[in-house]
Amino acid sequence: MDTGTRYVVGYDLNDTLTQISYYELDNDAPKTLVSDGENERLGIPTLLCKRRKVNQWSFGTEARRLITYEGEAEAGKLLSMAVNDRSIVIDGETFAGMDLLILFIRKSLNLLSVYVSVEQIESLIFTVPSLDRNMIGVLERVAAAIPVERGKILFQSYSESVYYYMIHQQRELWETESAVFDHDGKNMTCYHLKMNHRTTPIVGVIDEYTFEDVAVPDMRAVYEDGENEEEQTDDASDEKTEGDEKTSKEDIDRMDEALQELFHDFLMSRPIRSAYLLGNGFEAEWCKKTISFLCMGRRVFQGKNMYSKGACYYGMDRIKPTELNSKYIFLGKDKLQFNLGMNMRRRDKDEYIALADGGENWFDISTVVEFLLVSGSRVDMLVTPLDGKEVRNITINLDGLPNRPEKTTRLKMKVSFSSGDTLRIRIEDMGFGEIFPSSMLSWEKEVRIV
Repeated sequence: MDTGTRYVVGYDLNDTLTQISYYELDNDAPKTLVSDGENERLGIPTLLCKRRKVNQWSFGTEARRLITYEGEAEAGKLLSMAVNDRSIVIDGETFAGMDLLILFIRKSLNLLSVYVSVEQIESLIFTVPSLDRNMIGVLERVAAAIPVERGKILFQSYSESVYYYMIHQQRELWETESAVFDHDGKNMTCYHLKMNHRTTPIVGVIDEYTFEDVAVPDMRAVYEDGENEEEQTDDASDEKTEGDEKTSKEDIDRMDEALQELFHDFLMSRPIRSAYLLGNGFEAEWCKKTISFLCMGRRVFQGKNMYSKGACYYGMDRIKPTELNSKYIFLGKDKLQFNLGMNMRRRDKDEYIALADGGENWFDISTVVEFLLVSGSRVDMLVTPLDGKEVRNITINLDGLPNRPEKTTRLKMKVSFSSGDTLRIRIEDMGFGEIFPSSMLSWEKEVRIV
């Protein structure tokens, strides 16, 4: 292994199937790990199992085999367990979901080490279905428990992974509107990408839609048989579904027609020119009528590892920005929709100081600045929306601040966010050396920016 080669790693983490892609700097495309031999599905089942009466844990494909054929205890839905702070009891012993998730991630990264060593990782991006404060807390604990420098670890949501995957495809596929449909076997999520060409830079936004209980044939038995996906035929439709009844051709036709109608209703008012189909629900080529409908005036693709590859493209673009990154910007719900800054007087000139940039993840921002207050007892900041709306002023009144001569009060200000639209500010009076000692006063404020 050439330890001088550098890589970006995209890690798609969810409750069912984890996928890890790796992208060599200066190479042309990411690659994705296969869990156990070329005949296996891309990815690693997000599973652990513990052998009875011994402290031996297996994960992924091997865990699924032991659970299915040897009746070993299952630990599944690891991400949800960690996020919801739940535990599981195995052999009379209690295991915290957070600890199990970390164990799984460590073991899965060991598979990657065959191709990429820890020392070669330039950036590791975890992508998850959605980001909130609980999820970020879990990912922070994961980041602290794996042998990759914290400064090289980033987080993103599926919607952002979709955006970065798409903009690295042919421009005509995404420059207007495109959509990704991800069916997990029960529910279907749509990521609808639109580009606003009226702004500079051009803003990409993704609207998310969830369609619940979208019926499809049960494909689980296909993968339990260990068949190569590319060799699957329509015979997969005859596998047993829940209830141990075979899915009839008539049932499949009804499911296909219902799915086609759902797509018709969704697409009739949206000028979508390309569509991507992901997830178990679209595998085994059972929905021929639906796909024929989608192909009318659109380009349609079926994918397996969009999120982990999109995470790789994101990491690569941060390391080596291109003209594409300056021309387009993604504004998802995890991104700031505005610039935040303040005007200061420096060397007898007015100067704008940036505190937070639009397009950045709100949870990545923690800015600390120190400055002299020219006069008065308030601090003003400017909010500049990226959509061209009117600039807004935010004022923080420093009640109780001692009355001192101009430019003799030093303030320390920390700016962070508790969500994409909620600003948190903390200001401390630092005084002015021995002449004007600090009052030890501080002010905290939370501001909703809408």
